[in-house]
Amino acid sequence: MEMVEQIIRLAKQLVLEMGYHEPILFVKGSKNNIVLNFKEFGDTSSKRARNMLNAGANLAYKQNVGELEALVFVNEAWMGTNINVLPSKDPQRIEVLLINTFDPGTKEEALIMFEMVKNSQGKVTDLKQKTLPEIGSVKGILLPAFQKGYQSISPVTN
Repeated sequence: MEMVEQIIRLAKQLVLEMGYHEPILFVKGSKNNIVLNFKEFGDTSSKRARNMLNAGANLAYKQNVGELEALVFVNEAWMGTNINVLPSKDPQRIEVLLINTFDPGTKEEALIMFEMVKNSQGKVTDLKQKTLPEIGSVKGILLPAFQKGYQSISPVTN
């Protein structure tokens, strides 16, 4: 959990200094840790999942990470306020910083979310942690896609 806390502090600092956060994946392996930046990430969920799948395969091919122990993905997103409307169509949506954690061994995911508070000039002035609705468990497609891509090149136990 210490790694996640360090990533949260770094991500918040970057957003407050730069005003945005590019998608970044932190990969903890049994042999090495790697940070992957995604300059272009895709404009649909299927393109983003394909990018993660390819990133996992590329990492397994190029690096000596060993077995995947933890994945932490940091990115910006829109969060809707109306469950019946896509966030992109919701006029009341808010901009959030997401920290998504994934344990490759257990497939457990968690999500930590911060609302990006902006001043009248549009500058991010604060990040307020938001409580997620208790509608079930976190089950994303991106981090499992990364794991699948990684294991397609470097089959391991997790």
